[in-house]
Amino acid sequence: MDRTFLEELGLIVADVGDRLEATLVLGGGQAFNPLTRKAIEQVRFDVRAGRLHYAEPPEMKGSQPINLAYLRPGASLEDLIIETLNDQLFQIERRSGELSALGVPPRVNPATLELTAEVSRDPFDFVIAADRAGAFRIAKARRDGEELPPPKEARFELSEFRDRRALEDFLFALFDETRGRAPELSAPAEPAPTPASIPLGELFEAFGGAALPPRSGLELLCEVRVGDERLRFAAARVQGRTFRGLLAGAAGKLWAERFELDDFPGIGALVAEVLGVPLEDVEVL
Repeated sequence: MDRTFLEELGLIVADVGDRLEATLVLGGGQAFNPLTRKAIEQVRFDVRAGRLHYAEPPEMKGSQPINLAYLRPGASLEDLIIETLNDQLFQIERRSGELSALGVPPRVNPATLELTAEVSRDPFDFVIAADRAGAFRIAKARRDGEELPPPKEARFELSEFRDRRALEDFLFALFDETRGRAPELSAPAEPAPTPASIPLGELFEAFGGAALPPRSGLELLCEVRVGDERLRFAAARVQGRTFRGLLAGAAGKLWAERFELDDFPGIGALVAEVLGVPLEDVEVL
């Protein structure tokens, strides 16, 4: 990896044994741990295979690596880091709500922002954990108090389960009842690429004459900028014309409520009202 290119991105590069480390000092003051209120002042990366892998701070370790092939000299790494942190906060809020709806209490580690939950039904006890993108895995498993090796790559989508019982049945099915241990699952050589988002304009162009069924799911994401601050708006359909909305910034959740589609003023107007700023100061990206 070209050290000069990394330094042009504002990174401080150092050799550590046979690998490179790169550190970015954050100057915008927008990165915070929303639980401890502690500012994130710098981010350290391991440079491997053309990517910046988050190593520190603990709140961001394990986040989606930054692919250097898509960056150009002068690109704002700090904006990418803020966006990544906002994505994680949205996933924590979203998945915590889904766990609560299933009757499973969510827990968030204040130091690492890792979301976990305990699911127990005799004779099993499970701890499930969400990664930074919101996908769940089995972190720990016990049968009659005896530790079991969990599957290495048994990730699952929480929203697929209609109730707690369905989630329990799925977890139990991953384990062999007769041998009391997890089946061997082969791990992929590389993590699957993150699917690309689709602009609503493209959906309207393709399906403008169609209608959304009354109970089908729909999630919407949007970046908003107010001055130097970047925010993330998200909305998820509950049913019919009822949605659940979230507005979050680097310091955490700013607004979260249910709303009716007919009463929604628009993303820009909502942000202006929540922040108490003129509508013309809000830029929907």
